[in-house]
Amino acid sequence: MIHPVLLIAIPLFFAFLLPLISLWSKKSLPYVTTAVMGLNTIIAILVFLEAMKAPIFDIIGGFQPPLGIVLMVGPLGGFLAMIINTAALIISIYSMEMKKEPLLKYYMLTLLLLMGTNGMVLTGDIFNLFVFLEVTSIASYGLASYNKDLKGFEGALKYVILGSIGSTFVLIGIALIYSQLRTLNMLDIARRLGEMDPYTKIVAFASLFLGFGVEAEMFPLNTWVPETYDGAPHPVTAMFSSMSAKSGIFALARVIFTIFAFANYLWFVVIMGLLTVFFGEIVAYVQKDIKRMLAYSSIGQMGMIIMGLGIGTTIAVEGAFFQMFSHAMGKALLFIAAGYMIYAAQTEKMSEMKGIGRNPLIGIPLLIGILSIMGMPPFIGFYGKFYILMGGFSQGYYAIIALFLAASIVEIAYYARFIKIVFQPSTKNYPAPRSTVYVPLILFAIIIVLFGVYPQPVFEVLKHVAAFLAGGA
Repeated sequence: MIHPVLLIAIPLFFAFLLPLISLWSKKSLPYVTTAVMGLNTIIAILVFLEAMKAPIFDIIGGFQPPLGIVLMVGPLGGFLAMIINTAALIISIYSMEMKKEPLLKYYMLTLLLLMGTNGMVLTGDIFNLFVFLEVTSIASYGLASYNKDLKGFEGALKYVILGSIGSTFVLIGIALIYSQLRTLNMLDIARRLGEMDPYTKIVAFASLFLGFGVEAEMFPLNTWVPETYDGAPHPVTAMFSSMSAKSGIFALARVIFTIFAFANYLWFVVIMGLLTVFFGEIVAYVQKDIKRMLAYSSIGQMGMIIMGLGIGTTIAVEGAFFQMFSHAMGKALLFIAAGYMIYAAQTEKMSEMKGIGRNPLIGIPLLIGILSIMGMPPFIGFYGKFYILMGGFSQGYYAIIALFLAASIVEIAYYARFIKIVFQPSTKNYPAPRSTVYVPLILFAIIIVLFGVYPQPVFEVLKHVAAFLAGGA
């Protein structure tokens, strides 16, 4: 059996080995980092295949749970680890565009970010979930401010403030649970939850829900997102949307289903998801800068995922995780394309990017990514939205679904406006994209089309979401 702990240990080991490698050859840093992420992707695929057969419990240090630390990987956890590592590998190709010093710190932080996000989706221990959240957050703070300009510092500062508040809430929730149950193992907590004082239980749930909601970009805890995404280097925004946010959503799902199973409070999760959708989509509609539009759009997409979790039926939760997959691929593609377009047009204003999509190396992947995010068939973005809608109908959430569709129309409107700008004829001459730009764009586009036309493998994985709802993933 391939041990899931390797997905954490390998990036951590190489993050601290990079300084020695840089003494030998600084030019090798991007290639070593990409190789590490490639190795991690292979391991993630093998772990996922093992987890599809039976849940994996990787005991750390030889101490048996619930006293010892354990990694707990089911089909869903393995699937998300595979998504995160695949996205990280493809984005690492685009990261080769990075020329700004200190490159050593950049690649160390990206490996630590990968290590933290892997840990969040693999751990079966709630305190270690907090530890990996902190590793992810600290690496993200450094990457957000990497450009060392006003926008970068402003975005990073907002992220630090809200991230620290979120971490404090998580720690309070963990402390409340431990004070009554004297255990940190998630399955053990779920089994003994009836022993907790009812009021303490509700406060602990609220603390964890709010804390992980910051990383999951949930309204009103997501005001850091547009400034942070706008000020961060272009490869970093792709990482945030496809890695950090996904681990935050998974942690939120752990709290909702695995630990607390608060079926009576899922309506609250639906409302929070709907508010997040409307906030993201409406504000995205009025944006003029491309990265800010994509950032607010990302908030709206995360709200859709939270809505699916809140609806709580098997089909809606399957839709939520399909939406997570499509968002990770589609938004990473769009942020990479946005990075090239800003460089080529020398501006972030979408109105100044006329005709930039007429180059097929950029235009075709860009159009595929946009249509997938809009939920158009035959791309992967269609299935997540469709399943969430069907789950809402099955629960009688007719008003909620109507509002969801209204927000989706707003999303279609601003993306259609953007398509019109970038594909209209223009006399401007834009520089040709380098292979480090169009190769990751094409790879993401292939994934979006392949699993849109042939979604059956993803559906096979999501059939096991019922095990997750029971606390087994």
